[in-house]
Amino acid sequence: MEILRVPLSGDVIRSIVATARTRTEYFSVVFDADVEAINRAARREILPTEHFAVIPDAGIEMPYTAQREDVPGAMLGERTFRGMSDEAITIWDAVIPESARADPVAWFDGNELRDPPPPIRMDATHLDALPDAEFWSVIDELGGRLWARTIDAEAARLASAPEGVILRWAQTAGEKAAAIADALARAGVAPSWQINAIGAVLGKGQRAYDAVLARPEEFERGWMTDGSPQVIWLADQALARKAGRKVHIVTAFTARQREIAAEAAQEVAAYQRENGVEPRPREPGFRAARAVVEVSGVVRERIVLVPDGSAMDDAALVALTADGGAVIAGPEFANQQGIGLWGGEAFVIKRRTSIAFDEYVRRYVTFPER
Repeated sequence: MEILRVPLSGDVIRSIVATARTRTEYFSVVFDADVEAINRAARREILPTEHFAVIPDAGIEMPYTAQREDVPGAMLGERTFRGMSDEAITIWDAVIPESARADPVAWFDGNELRDPPPPIRMDATHLDALPDAEFWSVIDELGGRLWARTIDAEAARLASAPEGVILRWAQTAGEKAAAIADALARAGVAPSWQINAIGAVLGKGQRAYDAVLARPEEFERGWMTDGSPQVIWLADQALARKAGRKVHIVTAFTARQREIAAEAAQEVAAYQRENGVEPRPREPGFRAARAVVEVSGVVRERIVLVPDGSAMDDAALVALTADGGAVIAGPEFANQQGIGLWGGEAFVIKRRTSIAFDEYVRRYVTFPER
């Protein structure tokens, strides 16, 4: 589903609230009053009703948007921005303080509201598959019970293996998933069910896998559970336990997975056409991502708004380095709900410190060039 495309512009205001032991900075988005664009969105009924308010002078309902008087604390600085609602938008870009340039990573650290980091990306496509006995022995531990609890327990057991073995297991699962995807497609399993079905076939073990591969009609829909898709990514869960953060492993199935997702979207679109359902653009929504970026020898603090979606990590990196820069600290995503056309607090930094207010500003606050 496409995102509603409208031009957006406004200001981002950096402000601060200080207590005895904390300093909390807010980056608040205040959109310009683009009545035509926002009202067009309102007429299409894509915004939550709690964000609507009546504008007396116009006599129409409009989404309530954040105002300057809503900004918390004391204002530190501001920057104007402009962009489109379906694209990443840079809202803050400023040189970091001179005192921080020797160690920008340490300067960046310290936000208690930090969101978990993006997944570690690992490529297993160049690795050889495991022998069947080594691969299926992991599946056999599930005993055909494709539940969240049993899959999580098996991921914990797999995590005890060396990293190289886990990556080879992931690639083996990817190869087998791609093969069974072809069989299930021939059997007429709808794209919207294929990921679940692939995980179910793998999770039922080698005998079921070989049977469906030879005769796709042997697949039984009763094998599927809410947890069965996770069988495909057991290795990702295992390595995440080792790394202490999310892991995404690229395998022989990754490209096919994207194809299945695209086919499922086409399936939904076809259903809507056949049943007279008018597709409407998705409500614009953003998450903010912050990083320290070095470009042309200058080290800068940047914050970008990234449209909500499954590829936000990649989109953030592309937007942060669009001018050829390199990320040297971060990125981190805002640890709160994103913002939509109504604006408001896009990013918050909370540091536990009692240093003097003026010293804090000198040490940590950046100011865009005017």
